Amino acid sequence: MSEPQREQRPSDDETRRQALLLIHERLLGEYGEPTPKSQMAPLDEVVFTILSQNTTDTNRDRAWAGMWREFDSWRSVAAAPVSRISKAIEAGGLHRTKAQRIKDLLGRVREERGDYEMDYLRDMDMQSARMELGRFKGLGAKSINCVLLFSLGQPAFPVDTHVHRILRRVGLVETRDLSRANREIQADVPDEIAYPLHMNIIRHGREVCSAQRPECWRCCIEDLCGFEEKRLESR
Repeated sequence: MSEPQREQRPSDDETRRQALLLIHERLLGEYGEPTPKSQMAPLDEVVFTILSQNTTDTNRDRAWAGMWREFDSWRSVAAAPVSRISKAIEAGGLHRTKAQRIKDLLGRVREERGDYEMDYLRDMDMQSARMELGRFKGLGAKSINCVLLFSLGQPAFPVDTHVHRILRRVGLVETRDLSRANREIQADVPDEIAYPLHMNIIRHGREVCSAQRPECWRCCIEDLCGFEEKRLESR
């Protein structure tokens, strides 16, 4: 007599994928479909991403504006001493380190491509573009995912501090290492929701699920969250 067929349980990967889809639907109901950002040229996005590291969006934007007040082209940035680049982007923090990385990046791109552009990345699939960007010093997993998503239109899923915090609170990411989180979650995010999920989680992290005083009483995914210090009543 044959044994009765057992129901197959979903794998951990399937469970994470289903959970991400549910979170996406909840956030979509709360915030709607995020407006697509205008795409920068790949080289612009790479440098913009370097300026974004370890700072706020406001200070990143100030650093970006400061650079273009001082310089009129990538060629002029590349020709300048590191000290001058550093002063121009000082508002963004870690300006000396970032200035050196930008200068080194521009020099390498010019040496390899003959010009200051990285448009060739548009012709690559996501994995090839990821490997190519990984050759440049100063571009970690999150930065690469940002370039892939925002400039190249690839379904990458950047995990910044807001995304990381929320994914840990709902139990979809365990690691505290941001680079590792960027690598681990990618395969579980359906391509079609990568952009809206990323943007809406960031908005949720800024407006509701903050690091210190989350407003759990008005959170649309509170029932999915295992955060131990929930604040379920408005104070």
